[in-house]
Amino acid sequence: MKPMCDKVFSRCGMRCDLCLIYRPNVEKEDRRAEICPVFEQMAPGFRADPQTILCDGCNCTDQNAVLLDPACKARQCVMDKGISHCGHCSEYPCLIFPAEPTRSELVQMIDVEKRWTWEQEALLEAYNCKKNMDEFRRNQA
Repeated sequence: MKPMCDKVFSRCGMRCDLCLIYRPNVEKEDRRAEICPVFEQMAPGFRADPQTILCDGCNCTDQNAVLLDPACKARQCVMDKGISHCGHCSEYPCLIFPAEPTRSELVQMIDVEKRWTWEQEALLEAYNCKKNMDEFRRNQA
């Protein structure tokens, strides 16, 4: 998937520039209808409306910023520490953002992956926070 804007990391390491609900991407090419069913497979019970789901990115400083998860613990932690994202934290990985998924997260991931199409897999590149942060840290070394 080609980035629609410059490389932009969220506080936890998601690649906003690749995210299909990131406002600058939606304004250039609205592909939210493609990602909403994938979100729903990943998070059973989550219902995303392709007409309204939108995110300004958790690094946005606008008072009226729209965030996918305003209560994100990783976002608050990073802001409290005064760093731009988890990749800059000396405590990464941590309890808020562990290096490995829990057993229940693994079971859910395996169940979901059984139903993936290759196209859906490609849409998820932006949301591989741990992979993005690990790559960022390797490139900083």
